[in-house]
Amino acid sequence: MNTENNTYLIDGCCRKDPKAQMELYEGYAKRLYMACFRIIGNTAEAEEAMQDAFLKIFTRISQYDRTKNFEVWMHRIAVNTAIDYVRKQVPLIEELVENRIEPKEEDDNDAEELTLSVEKVKKGITQLAPGYRLILTLYLFEGYDMEEIAMILKVKPSTIRTQYMRGKNKLVELMKG
Repeated sequence: MNTENNTYLIDGCCRKDPKAQMELYEGYAKRLYMACFRIIGNTAEAEEAMQDAFLKIFTRISQYDRTKNFEVWMHRIAVNTAIDYVRKQVPLIEELVENRIEPKEEDDNDAEELTLSVEKVKKGITQLAPGYRLILTLYLFEGYDMEEIAMILKVKPSTIRTQYMRGKNKLVELMKG
């Protein structure tokens, strides 16, 4: 969608115009659903999270800063809503045992030999535990860096890096098996 059309839709949604809300929904539902699905990994819950995200968008649209990118603003709301759904499911981060050996750095030979398509990776990620799936999705597909993920999840960046490496190792095991 273009900026001019977005301005029209934003103005309409601020007035609570159902036609503008429906047009905005129809224009962005698929993108926001995919973002939610990549994080949640369950179609029904991703659909529900997307619906909740739109409710938040419609109720907060008057707070949107028009100097910022509208699609990015909506996407962030959808991602945060999906993260909230994952948080309700299970603890996100495995408890780190003090005497546990830290994960080793990835084996360069294994990483180079293992060439996977994006679709295979996406499919493999859906088989991971919710915490690993969330971190890998935010990092690999949503473009957040480790520090941003740590801020979103309210944990230390070192914990995110450890969980990322564990998730990545589990994903590689799944892809080989």
